[in-house]
Amino acid sequence: MGFESRSHFFAVAAQLMRQILVDYARRHRAEKRGGGVCMLTLDDAMAMPQRKSLDVVALDDALTRLSEIDPRQSRVVELRFFAGLSLEETAQALEVGPATVQRDWTAARAWLHREMSRETQV
Repeated sequence: MGFESRSHFFAVAAQLMRQILVDYARRHRAEKRGGGVCMLTLDDAMAMPQRKSLDVVALDDALTRLSEIDPRQSRVVELRFFAGLSLEETAQALEVGPATVQRDWTAARAWLHREMSRETQV
């Protein structure tokens, strides 16, 4: 597979990692596998002071909804969370400034948290 640029490589890598993790979580959530929700530890990519658990399937669903509202914010989350890129690396990959990435990252995290909290309350 040929990549057009470094940003193209990271975009593909982030999407593939997202698909792999979501497929894994869905397989393990299935009733034939014992049911229940597959929880993964949230790593340093989310830059939170304490470790949290994350339902990857719920994140994927929320991220899909976010991409309909703000595609760039969705891409920032993919690159930061699934590819593990720093703010600066994400800015280079998206060809925007680090301040833009920081704003998108902050807004996307807040939006995703709200959306995922709604899902768990239902």
